[in-house]
Amino acid sequence: MKIGVVLNILDEEYQLSIFNGIKKKAEKNGTEIVCLMLENSPFQAKGFVQKFPLDCGFSVDGIILLTSVFPDNSRIRSKKDIEKLWGDIPVISVGQKVSGVPSIFVQTDDSMKQLVEHLVLKHNYRNFLFIGGGDFQQDAVIREKIFVQTIDAYKPWFPELNYIIRNGSFTEASAVKVMENLFAEGVGKIDAVVCANDNMAIGVYKFFKTRSHKSTIDCAVTGFDDIPQAQFQIPPLTTVRQPLSEMGEKSVEMIEALLKERQKKNKTSHESETKKFSAYIESSIIYRESCGCKKKVIESDIEKMEEKLREMQVLYINIENNLRRASYISQDLNQTQAVKEMNNVLRSNLGELGIKNFCILKFSENDEKDSFYIKPIFVFRNGIEKQDFYKNREMNFNQFYKNYLECEKNPIPDLIVKQLYDGASATGCIFFEAKQEVLPYLNSVTLAIAQCIVRISVLEERKLRSEYLEREVKKRTFELVEANEKRLKVEAEVLRISELERQRFSNDLHDDICQQLAGISMLCKSYASGAVTPQKEDLSELAHLIGETLQCTRQYAHNSYPVELESLGLKKSILNLCSSFESQTGIPFICEWTLKSEEEILNKEQKLNIFRIVQESFHNAAKHSMASKVVVTAKKSENSFVFSVADDGNGFDADQKKFRDGIGMNSMQYRANQIGADFSIKSKNGEGTSVEVVLPLAIK
Repeated sequence: MKIGVVLNILDEEYQLSIFNGIKKKAEKNGTEIVCLMLENSPFQAKGFVQKFPLDCGFSVDGIILLTSVFPDNSRIRSKKDIEKLWGDIPVISVGQKVSGVPSIFVQTDDSMKQLVEHLVLKHNYRNFLFIGGGDFQQDAVIREKIFVQTIDAYKPWFPELNYIIRNGSFTEASAVKVMENLFAEGVGKIDAVVCANDNMAIGVYKFFKTRSHKSTIDCAVTGFDDIPQAQFQIPPLTTVRQPLSEMGEKSVEMIEALLKERQKKNKTSHESETKKFSAYIESSIIYRESCGCKKKVIESDIEKMEEKLREMQVLYINIENNLRRASYISQDLNQTQAVKEMNNVLRSNLGELGIKNFCILKFSENDEKDSFYIKPIFVFRNGIEKQDFYKNREMNFNQFYKNYLECEKNPIPDLIVKQLYDGASATGCIFFEAKQEVLPYLNSVTLAIAQCIVRISVLEERKLRSEYLEREVKKRTFELVEANEKRLKVEAEVLRISELERQRFSNDLHDDICQQLAGISMLCKSYASGAVTPQKEDLSELAHLIGETLQCTRQYAHNSYPVELESLGLKKSILNLCSSFESQTGIPFICEWTLKSEEEILNKEQKLNIFRIVQESFHNAAKHSMASKVVVTAKKSENSFVFSVADDGNGFDADQKKFRDGIGMNSMQYRANQIGADFSIKSKNGEGTSVEVVLPLAIK
């Protein structure tokens, strides 16, 4: 059998866990998988969505549809909504019940009710905040409904029960925003925050920890889903476990059974078929410390924690390697100006991510034929680029896919397809085979590929236009010469900006993630040396540091800007940095911050670069200074803002070439230049070091 799997995008734990279960069961049963990732709404009855997987050569026997992950999934109400896309092909809906369609979903009503009762009766919480996932997400609506019903049911016995409802979007950032708005409104006491998923619960954690400058949570917090990160939070997150991998495995069993039933030419009605093959899986509550429950720690728990920490360290090393490789590929793609250059980048790097099968196709509708035509741009099969496919400018998708499979002997058991967008419309697609741990990072690479193809198309159009203009210039007018010169200047500026962005990203990566990993390395080395025997608190702190590094790494996959700068401001972000520095190194800090409302004058770029310079200064002090204290100063002079970091450590000869040419030194100088500030380092052997940034008041 060959099964199509349709979902949103494989870059978060919910879908990855379900897809992992699907792959595991399919591999065991010898079933082939073709997966389509749809970031946009799949309910457009046109283009590639409608043709997948029926008219694209994949020849699937049935479809597993992760209905619950699509935006506005309330629009999928019945079999008719699915038939608009794929006709009468057998479909299994996962995560949401669809009328007339065999469905598999998790029964969460009882678990949600029990969780709320646990908070009310066991812990006597009375003031609640519920953060949902929006009015158009069916799961979010159901969870909010059960929460409200349960609270209202207990109000006659506990009149003081009170709750507030706010909506996020199932992301950490949305939960942070909800909390910021509530506290800005002057919300009263909150005993417990109940979140519609774990990601938003982790966002609430971040809000409280950054707000209080310490690793504490001001109230009980619960989540939903039990993603892997939930158990590694401090405190570990109480949540409702959805057996996601089991859902994936069960969906394969159901679609296979449904197909076998139809192969028998059974005349069972769709209604009977739906009842026969639909199923639900029970959820369960996982009680951990975040709700207020206390867990007695025994020696075996510590051993398990140590083992998990070791596993996490290996995981984070792999994450760092994959992130770095994906970053390099994206940076190189951002500089390419031709298809051949783009293909050289991909050919040189895909093997590093363990990818042997990878194709980029551009759509081209042929109005004269009722079929789907494509133009191959890059074809990678079994680790080798197949340039023979480039000879035909356009070909039928079915024929291309057949030729692609047959050009090598080894099959492709689980193919993943992702569309390329130019604005709101799909202009092409990528299909590939990749390991699960690579998928989140590969998504960022595919975005860079889509932008690269658009840029190349623009440059090709510019080239044709340039040739036309040059011919016209020779024949007629001086004005066209000026237009051509302006065009060349624009292209030069595009290249210059591209290079600056690449350099800035490299600096940010060095200044942030590398420093956090350096701190973790220092702790691990101190434990490994035997000089200090790690206690439970030490291991918890280490786990906390690793967790922060993971979150930071994921954030860099999409956006390298530190979230806390926007939400908390420069002062609180630097105070958090100081506290973290002191806890990691044992070196006390003194903060002399006399700026008040003046900080509001600074823009995002200025705050980010000042923050990074302070961060680099802390890193250098921890690594080299042997200081007994560090003083951070922020003040306003007559015509400028002055920021400085000074230590009383060993100092160094700042005029030596090896120091002037260092990455950290150049990074700080570069950042100061970016915001038009003066930068200086004063240091002598044995007299400490002072780093100073002077930002003129006129710079805004």
